[in-house]
Amino acid sequence: MVKPRYFKSSFFFLLFCFFSLQLMGEETSKKDREIFIPDKGIKIIKVLEILNDKKLKAGGLQSLIYERAYWNWGAIVPSDFRARAGQIYIFAWKKSGKPEALTARFEYRQLKTKEEVWSQSIYYPHAHGAIDSIFKVIGDAYFTNGTVFAWRFSVLKNNVIIAQTKSFIW
Repeated sequence: MVKPRYFKSSFFFLLFCFFSLQLMGEETSKKDREIFIPDKGIKIIKVLEILNDKKLKAGGLQSLIYERAYWNWGAIVPSDFRARAGQIYIFAWKKSGKPEALTARFEYRQLKTKEEVWSQSIYYPHAHGAIDSIFKVIGDAYFTNGTVFAWRFSVLKNNVIIAQTKSFIW
């Protein structure tokens, strides 16, 4: 017959191992996270997503016909149209106060690459007032990796996130 004392000590040992492994996992994930300190002087006003693809039918809507013509302006041969096809994201945001150096970063995941995160950045040396940040996932990146299914837009100051918005799936 096995003594109950053995069960107690093994139970506590397993419990200790479980929580120590869990805590070690939390520490590494906290290190990977970025610092987010919200700034009241920055507001992300609007997010526009434009799908510039032949597969999209305008259905006679003048606004969609105009959008496609606007983004395809200057394209003549089919390779030009293919290079401009894809998804375009426009983030409208405001910066009040003194002008300062900021970076707008767009991170996204695409359908065929699953959890791989892609990133695009725009540096603004004197950001002030109303700003439109335009990010394009077009051409080979769009056709090879698929459509964008999750995204996150961040405004950074000295590598610290001061404003952020993200898609529902992110």
